[in-house]
Amino acid sequence: MKKIAPIFVGLGAISFGVPASLFKIARHEGVVNGPLLFWSFLSAVIILGIIQIGRRQWLSKQGTNWKQIGLVIAAGTASGFTNTFYIQALKLVPVAVAAVMLMQAVWLSTLLGAIIHRRRPSRLQVVSIILVLAGTVLAAGLFPIEQALSPLGILFSFLAACAYACTMQFTASLGNNLDPLSKTWLLCLGAFILIAIVWAPQTLHSPTTVATVKWGVLIALFSMVFPLVVYSIFMPYLDLGIGPILSSLELPASIVVAFALLGETVSWSQILGVAVIIGAVILPNVLNMRKPRQHA
Repeated sequence: MKKIAPIFVGLGAISFGVPASLFKIARHEGVVNGPLLFWSFLSAVIILGIIQIGRRQWLSKQGTNWKQIGLVIAAGTASGFTNTFYIQALKLVPVAVAAVMLMQAVWLSTLLGAIIHRRRPSRLQVVSIILVLAGTVLAAGLFPIEQALSPLGILFSFLAACAYACTMQFTASLGNNLDPLSKTWLLCLGAFILIAIVWAPQTLHSPTTVATVKWGVLIALFSMVFPLVVYSIFMPYLDLGIGPILSSLELPASIVVAFALLGETVSWSQILGVAVIIGAVILPNVLNMRKPRQHA
């Protein structure tokens, strides 16, 4: 499991890069943000709930208690906060700026993990984080910026990064005695509760259309069901700092998907930034794979 963990966590991060384009397509079809988020998280809860019933993996049989279940549900609100803050940020700042700020989750998650586990990240991981952040600036097409930036927009996007960092750490450290799918279902339940409360006014006053439900289900699969399942299963097998570095694959994925689905242009600086990020992701994993051979 340890050998394939980086592959699946990387695929989970790539999956997180898909919904940004789906959100844009949904908006073009007249879907409102509040109902779209509501149906996305509700779909995830329903899909995972059906799987739970089919597998008969009851929480009472998994060596847990109500306190642990409550903590995992509370941890799930981090995903809801990520989406809420990020959508608010996109109203106030360019997508490139919001994307760069969201990728601050790389070092924030590593710092949070170091505090929780009381271990310092390695020099290689620090170098990888620096490369990821440098590549993010290029890949997002951040420069040149020709307009004034909203301080509130910057704040919202940074709060989204903080929430995303918490999501990565919580999926790795909480509820590990639970079955991964049970844990993911509880995380989605917590996120749905938050979204239902925060976006209730807009959801109640906007009509629910077929397009809303359709895009909600698709976004649920790419932004919650698949990535949270693989994070819950494989994130605990990764060394400190590797998970946040792998999560940076979300940005290159979002650029590629936007190019494929929306026809957005991609500059050479963005291609270079993507290459830098991918290199920064591959470097620590390749070197970690070689370590056992050197000791053999």
